[in-house]
Amino acid sequence: MHHHTNSHQHSKPTSSTFSSTPSFTQPIHISNLHHNTTMQTTSSPPPPLHPIKTLEHSTVSPPKGSVPDTSIPLNSFDILWLTYGAVKRLFFFKLPAFSTSQFITHHLPTFKSSLSLTLQHFFTLCGHVRRSSSSPDHYEIHYTDGDSVSLILSESAGDFQELSGHQPKDFKKLHPLIPSLTIKSSSLMALQLTVFPNHGGLCLGISIKHIVSDGTGFINFIKSWAATNLAGVPKLTPPLLDRNIISDNEKLYSVNLEANRVIEAKLKEFSANVDSPDDDVIFATFSLNKEDIKKIKDSIMSRYGSGVAAPLHCSTFVVACAYMWTCLIRSRKWPSERTAHFVFAVDARPRVTPAIPPSYFGNYLGYCFTEVKVGDVMDGDGVHVVAEAIGKAIDELMKHGVLREAEEWPRKSMALSSERPLSISGSPKFRVYDIDFGWGKPVKVEVITIKETGAMSMAESCRDGEGLEFGLAYPKHEVDAFQACFASGLQLL
Repeated sequence: MHHHTNSHQHSKPTSSTFSSTPSFTQPIHISNLHHNTTMQTTSSPPPPLHPIKTLEHSTVSPPKGSVPDTSIPLNSFDILWLTYGAVKRLFFFKLPAFSTSQFITHHLPTFKSSLSLTLQHFFTLCGHVRRSSSSPDHYEIHYTDGDSVSLILSESAGDFQELSGHQPKDFKKLHPLIPSLTIKSSSLMALQLTVFPNHGGLCLGISIKHIVSDGTGFINFIKSWAATNLAGVPKLTPPLLDRNIISDNEKLYSVNLEANRVIEAKLKEFSANVDSPDDDVIFATFSLNKEDIKKIKDSIMSRYGSGVAAPLHCSTFVVACAYMWTCLIRSRKWPSERTAHFVFAVDARPRVTPAIPPSYFGNYLGYCFTEVKVGDVMDGDGVHVVAEAIGKAIDELMKHGVLREAEEWPRKSMALSSERPLSISGSPKFRVYDIDFGWGKPVKVEVITIKETGAMSMAESCRDGEGLEFGLAYPKHEVDAFQACFASGLQLL
């Protein structure tokens, strides 16, 4: 193993050091590109951000010789994301008080080792996308022995409590914690680990290109890595990388590839907050507990009378999304004749015949589109109207198949791009608050990508695991307007 020797002088670990995790014996390949003590510069104007110090920039590969050179062809469900940027998430962990030197000595080697061992199975994350030699219009992920992912270790003097809290926060304060992975970068994943030694906190930032995998696959990777780090030995559900288990067709591939070319040409129009400087964008979390969800559901069901079956799929997902979408429509004060749109992805793995295993590591999503007239949502029946629209759209999707009209998705999505549709990023089924590297479960998970997409992030509640939490990233005046609708709506239930 290539060990890193930090050039900084750190105090010796004290007796308060939290228990070190076991070392791995398997050889791994880790190289340190550089380490320095210069402050990261940012393009943002004053006031200055909390200081971030880059301690080390390394790369981590699967164990040398453990994975042969491999090319995996991309199918039509992957190619839809060819020019899409990275999906970015931040995981905040609270730790007992520690010094940076303690973390580097006792935790960083195991963190890298577990990553290396996990990448042995999820090696496509280290590869790069290239044109296939068989056809100029086809693409593949190619892995060569020694390919790696970037890992930056940083130290922050910022306020961990503020950054990891549930209160609204400025995007510019979160930005330094996100590993850079531009659209033009050939890398498919980048990592940044930021320690907050003054506050006993840790932030793991992950940027991953959507073309490698959808959220189901990504969460399988991060949970496998965390379990391996915690156990000290490989603990994972091996990913299924074979794209041939999904039936594909050339027409869908061509449609999605052409859609990508159009999107690439119009990329700026697809950024929801492109006109809002970073200084203006606020990240805010809104939670619905179990009692809130029950009240919303009871309110909707009361419209149908006793013994009458509701003519819609009335799940927790439906009623929670109906409430959030209603608040969003009302807060935007759109004209009553306008149509509001809601789009969300559906994991196709369990919903096709034969079912695809949940360990499939790639993209396999269906899409559900629904709409309502703004005027129908503004009065007291609004949540009911919206729930019925979402529920019926889901019922239609399940009846006719999640992949029905797949060739129409890009056209529909592009037609809606200027309409500010609401979409959902994440799912409570991912159970992101169960992820444990050995530092305890996350105190907060942020989906940073919603700043660009205008989507609403969704996860199980970190407080009780039974409620739901939603993340928004909009200019402050929009967040404030949403907050007012959200609070007053709950009071009326």
